[in-house]
Amino acid sequence: MTDVPIVFGRHDNLVGIVSGLKDDRTGSETGVLMLTPGMLHNAGPFRLHVELAQALSEFGMTSLRFDLSGIGESLAVGSGQCSLDRAAHETRQAMDVLSQQFGVQKFVLFGLCSGADDSFYTALRDTRVVGLAMMDGFGYPTKRFWRHRIISHFLPRLFRWSKWRSYFANRLGRNDQTPNSLRVGDDIREFPHRDEAAQQLRRLIERDVMTRLIYTGGVDYYNYAEQFRDMFSDVDLETNVSSVFFSDMDHVAILREDRDKLVDDVTSWIRESFVDQDETAGDAVHSAPVPTDNDTVPH
Repeated sequence: MTDVPIVFGRHDNLVGIVSGLKDDRTGSETGVLMLTPGMLHNAGPFRLHVELAQALSEFGMTSLRFDLSGIGESLAVGSGQCSLDRAAHETRQAMDVLSQQFGVQKFVLFGLCSGADDSFYTALRDTRVVGLAMMDGFGYPTKRFWRHRIISHFLPRLFRWSKWRSYFANRLGRNDQTPNSLRVGDDIREFPHRDEAAQQLRRLIERDVMTRLIYTGGVDYYNYAEQFRDMFSDVDLETNVSSVFFSDMDHVAILREDRDKLVDDVTSWIRESFVDQDETAGDAVHSAPVPTDNDTVPH
């Protein structure tokens, strides 16, 4: 895989790596943008984006992994907007450079955690986005979620002395332990209201945007395979939206076998949704009869 580093953006402050270019340095018609989660570098958690880019390049898919301003090697210039607006603005600049320099015309966005939030927000604002692969994106509790939560999370803790000891220590104000990090869920992400998210999903479906939702056991707001469809039972998800739940995978796919499973899922979905579809459409065009002067061509 040949990687091409680029500097781009309105202020020439954004840095990224393009992969999967052809020998003449042109890209595929559809390309993949990888949005970084949080403050992580463009390589992604445990080089996830690098591995994904390599897998995509094996079937000729161009990709770009890049740092948002103020992260990694990208300078914090012109980034005075709110986080979502800034990410959308800079992602659209990434689309521009792939179009202008490498001929990529349509885009699939891949994001984990806040990168999933940024991807969804950007897709709503740019019609060049034809696909979304969101890992641990927005989620909302359902009745079945709470049943799973009570049975698998709360009930086992009733019989663990360490939990009761911690509870009474907190109640008596004697817990001097300081947590080493934020607890799961105590982050700064803000999901749209469920009804707003449903309406936004409908907008993307109307645009024929293909969407893959990937959830892991590393988040505390999603705990069974069919939860996404239950969350949006009022939205027609049959054609464009699919979801998968990796219950044994942590939030950042720290294990090598988990990253392999994740990369395989994303690349298989992209290949089936975009590469194979393009090839089928191309075959149909080539196999269509060429009209002669005696044929009637419908208008």
